[in-house]
Amino acid sequence: MTREARALFLSILTLIVYAVSIFINQGALIFPFPLNEFIFLALALQFFWWNRARNKWPGILASIAGICAVMSTQFFWSFMYDTASMEIFMNSLTTDYFLLGFYVFLLVAGVFTLVKQKKGTALLLSSLFLASLIAGVFLNNALLVLLAFAFMTASTQLVKAFAPYHLLWILLLILKLTEWLTFVLNS
Repeated sequence: MTREARALFLSILTLIVYAVSIFINQGALIFPFPLNEFIFLALALQFFWWNRARNKWPGILASIAGICAVMSTQFFWSFMYDTASMEIFMNSLTTDYFLLGFYVFLLVAGVFTLVKQKKGTALLLSSLFLASLIAGVFLNNALLVLLAFAFMTASTQLVKAFAPYHLLWILLLILKLTEWLTFVLNS
């Protein structure tokens, strides 16, 4: 198991242990989804640091996407603003622009992956990722975004384009799945 795979495994295991401990204490399966963006950023930066000698562009792209994801959260901005200022700030479009930036960087990464892949099935799955992600973002449908990450995870497992950064697609799938499960199981 590579160090990148170990880091991915440990982050997923941490999410599961956290959810199980809350389930034991409170009887509800709740994953720490406000921290998903921070987890993605941490792993993207770690992967970039480990692979900075080769594959710089995928690492830079993943790191910038992670920064945009973190800056799109109310949780991040709550450390900088008091409650009254936070209400005013959240009425602006700043977090929406960062979220849009995150999805744009994911689309760019998906296009780069699509171009690098050579197999027909992987190309089809990457194309389905692009279509599902665009539809999911425009329709604000979390299930379509989850499906998009599943397509890209399957695609990058067939052809490991930009390895080891292909593992970040697995992370995005797991993070979106835990967020979706938290909402579905507790509503």
